[in-house]
Parts: sequence; structure tokens; C-alpha cells
Amino acid sequence: MLVTAPLPPTVQVPLGAPWFCHNLDCPQYDVVETTDDYEVREYEAGSWVSMDVEAYTYAIAVSEAFHQLYQYIDGANHDAVKIPMTAPVRTKVSAAAGPFCKNNFTISFFVPFAFQKKGAPKPNNPDLYLEHTPAATYYVAQKDGFVMGDWIVQKMVKTLAETLERDGREYESEVFYVAGYDPPYRIKGRHTEVWLEAEDNGPSR
Repeated sequence: MLVTAPLPPTVQVPLGAPWFCHNLDCPQYDVVETTDDYEVREYEAGSWVSMDVEAYTYAIAVSEAFHQLYQYIDGANHDAVKIPMTAPVRTKVSAAAGPFCKNNFTISFFVPFAFQKKGAPKPNNPDLYLEHTPAATYYVAQKDGFVMGDWIVQKMVKTLAETLERDGREYESEVFYVAGYDPPYRIKGRHTEVWLEAEDNGPSR
């Protein structure tokens, strides 16, 4: 069952983060609408450190990229500085070219606010890169507890897409995003989201 976070409409998420970020820096957004099935969020522009992976499953892609991204924040960068962990681990998923092809994944760590302002150091690993994402609007479905297996992610995306179509919402159908907020050892208070980008994107104000 998809669970919406207890946030009323038009609530700004300031400086810190909502509860599921567990006091880590998170990308800032406004909730502009809440339904029984999803939130409409306007995200501010922000910087991420990312890695592209080709894999058959979401779980394999995240496992492959996470270690490389963690090395970057642990000091494997041109300034040899340690960078605080943030949330979520965001994964962009693009459809495969055919039924037996690997999917294209981009796994990203959000750059902490302090480095958003002064610029994050360049990764030592040539497979990693810094990217800046513009302000954008997303439809977000949320789930508590463990998300075990790609089939749950696919079910969340399918349910969200069907709900948006029911409501007459237009969205980008070629890609979706998965946002995971928890390390494997966290038992309680887990939170996972899927995002679909609004087709007429950009903040409304």
C-alpha cells in the first residue's frame, strides 16, 4: 500500500529536511498539493554527484554505484576532503532499448548545502561526475518499510502512473526516479519514494 507522508498542502520544507531524511541534508522542495495517492512537489535546483550504470535490475545498479559514490564523499576527491552523507540516494531509471537489454541507471548523492554554495570538489574517479539539476516539479508516491526487490519499485511506479492518468496529469513516461532514504541496517522508520517528472515542468511561481 502506498503511504503519503503526513504533510498538509503548501508546506515548505526548509533548510533541514522532513523526518525521513533523519537530520541529513536533503534537496529542498515545496509540497504544492497532496492527494490520497501522491504529492506534487516543486523541487529547488541543486547539485548531485552521480554515476551511470548499465544493469538488468535496480538493486544491482545501486549496489555497484553506492561504493564508488561513498568513496568520493570519504575523501576520494580532488580536495581530499570528507563530505557529509546526505539523503536520498536518488536513482534515475531509463528504459532499456529492448526486452533483453540492460536498463540505464544514474545513481546520485545529493551535494550537502555547504558545498552547494561553494562548489563540490571534482571526483577522482572518472566514472563519477557532478551535475546540476534545474528546479522541477515531480509527482511523488511514498512507501514505508522495506522495499525488497525490483518488482515492488515497478509496482509503485505503475500504480503512480495509473493514478496520474486517472487524474488527467501529464508526466514524462520515459524515465522515473527512486529515492531511498535509509541504510540497510535501519529497521524502523524506513521510507522509499518514486518520482515521475511533470511534463510541463518547472515551478509554478
